[in-house]
Amino acid sequence: MVVTSRRRSAIAALVALGSVVASCASPAITPNPQANEAAPTTGVMPPPTPPGSPLLGLDWGRADDVGRPEDAFAAPSPGASFAFSLGGNRSGHPLHFPGQAMMADVAVLPTGGLASVGYVYPGWHPTSWTSTDGRAWDLHPIADTEFTFPVAMAVGPDGHLVAVGRSGSSPLAWTSADGTAWAPHLVATLGDGSVAERMTTVVATPDGFIAGGSVGPELLDRHARFWTSPDGIDWQPVADDPAAFAEAEVRAIARLADGYVATGVTGSVQDVTGSTAWISPDGRTWTRHDDPALRAGRAIALASPPWGGIVAVGSDRTEDEALAWTSSDGVSWALAPSEASRQYYGKIRMTDVTVAGGELVAIGNYVGVQRGTATSWVSTDGRHWAKAHVAPIQQQVELYAIAAAGPGVVAVGSFGAPDDYIPTVLLSPGR
Repeated sequence: MVVTSRRRSAIAALVALGSVVASCASPAITPNPQANEAAPTTGVMPPPTPPGSPLLGLDWGRADDVGRPEDAFAAPSPGASFAFSLGGNRSGHPLHFPGQAMMADVAVLPTGGLASVGYVYPGWHPTSWTSTDGRAWDLHPIADTEFTFPVAMAVGPDGHLVAVGRSGSSPLAWTSADGTAWAPHLVATLGDGSVAERMTTVVATPDGFIAGGSVGPELLDRHARFWTSPDGIDWQPVADDPAAFAEAEVRAIARLADGYVATGVTGSVQDVTGSTAWISPDGRTWTRHDDPALRAGRAIALASPPWGGIVAVGSDRTEDEALAWTSSDGVSWALAPSEASRQYYGKIRMTDVTVAGGELVAIGNYVGVQRGTATSWVSTDGRHWAKAHVAPIQQQVELYAIAAAGPGVVAVGSFGAPDDYIPTVLLSPGR
């Protein structure tokens, strides 16, 4: 994930937050065996849903309580006036308030429960959340270092958590036994530190972890990077391949039956030209495949469906249509046909995807003029997608990550963008 790529939504008055909170009947969270294992080649479809019942991936409820930083809402309201100061309790925008936070990724703990990582504004400090049931989330500050972003997480073979991201211009990793306390770990790089390097995604392997990201200026061209680690603590960069890694940033990595596949966005941050894919037998050597189908857009998330192969989701290059791709081997890709469920008159995008209930569940959002609305899709083949039912709790919500938990799914993100960012969790099925 890139920390600035999905932050579009609307002004949120504080009273609006209380009015949209809804409860969701959520069963106890249990580990999802597909989270860190290669998907089987065949799947069993879930039993038919009784008429009128909430549908997995299509009906959503909001978590009851998500922890916020201590200074959230600590300052008195300035009243109805739009006058503001850049000092004091303001954060540079007429409606900003201290103590904002975004939940960037979520994972299911092997012992039950969930963990999420993200960052707090102002200053962008790293933080985490944990939950035993998906409905109530406790916040756990990680550190007070500024401009530090954990953006992706994975659960290791021994059950411990690894998060990756960046701090300033350097990549950084964290490890945790339970999601409450985290230890930072410096990450070795190929460069001299004069150009920013960042980790954007991580996947667990039988032998450790593989991470991907990029090196390059914030708004200009990127050059892909990969790292490997046996434990999430000691990281080694993969040797550079000037041709295979050129003009790309790694955005997702997934396991294949005989290795790994990664997808990334090509071009510059301000001028995306499409996507590319890499395959590797071990995470240490990568072969690039510029399939023409991937040039259509941004392939930013991957899932291994129960019927085999790999599915990527994202959007077209300008985020005007949500897109999906399918592949049997990570080398050749097919673009899913356009359909009304993934189109909108404004911006629309898929941001993450997982396997739950024998089908794919993708999340994302759409934006008309300024304000965004969270949405989701379900698919049984990766090519055709049914879009979520619309509910008030999805308005002004941006969802960044999803995980299968028990018989349902949990999605994390924020509420109130682009002016404010309140940590938010949606649960499905729910009403």
